[in-house]
Amino acid sequence: MPSSALTPSSRPPEIEEILTTLSRYNPETTTVLQEYVATQCATGSYDLMANLALLKLYQFNPELTRDETVLNVLAKSLTVFPQPDFTLALHLLPPSLLHQYSTASAPSSTIPLPPKADTDDQLSNSVHRLTYLNSLLELEAFPAFWRILSSDVDEEYADLVADVTGFEDAIRKGISKGLILSMRSFKIETALSWWNFTNRETAEQWVEKEMPGWVIEGDSIVRKDEGDATAAATSNMQPAPGKIKFEQFSRVIRRVYENELLHH
Repeated sequence: MPSSALTPSSRPPEIEEILTTLSRYNPETTTVLQEYVATQCATGSYDLMANLALLKLYQFNPELTRDETVLNVLAKSLTVFPQPDFTLALHLLPPSLLHQYSTASAPSSTIPLPPKADTDDQLSNSVHRLTYLNSLLELEAFPAFWRILSSDVDEEYADLVADVTGFEDAIRKGISKGLILSMRSFKIETALSWWNFTNRETAEQWVEKEMPGWVIEGDSIVRKDEGDATAAATSNMQPAPGKIKFEQFSRVIRRVYENELLHH
């Protein structure tokens, strides 16, 4: 993972100073970092290291914790899927907020709403819901992800990401990155369900804008130029056309990203 992803160009100088000095351990900086999270949600910018630094401050100063900010950090971390930012943030939360459950055995087309957490704590229940959304992304259960997000049964899912400007398109971009790096072609029908689009025209516009070098041919979306930089970069990753799965690509990205963080 390039270092630019850990030091975004949009990072304000005052945030850079906090992160590169002993100020990152000063509880008085929590207000500044909390406001920065709100800015990220409003503008579409993203700063993993600043958000993790804030959660670390919450660890040592739990009385300063703002529930809304914790949830916004988690929601923002979903927008960079398939990077493992959500898991990194989750591991900085108190164990009392975390819940274990499994969706691995459920088909993506029939994954039900998860049971509500066995607690009256609102923050814990909200973390539970966001963790469930992350699990659906990791399982590549994209149709279920969109269905849960827009559920009328439990509207809190949509409420939890409402502060994040461009949330849905950010998820679509993450899915598209996985497709670009792991596929040579895929069906439009699949794309519509994975991107949560209802018509072919919208998918065509998305491909033109977000997937350069790809075109729609018949009922498929295919890589047009096998000689472009993206195809060259991915050719060494693919033992044969169409053989690498999205899940395998996600694991590679996760390992590279975590190694970069360890040496940052």
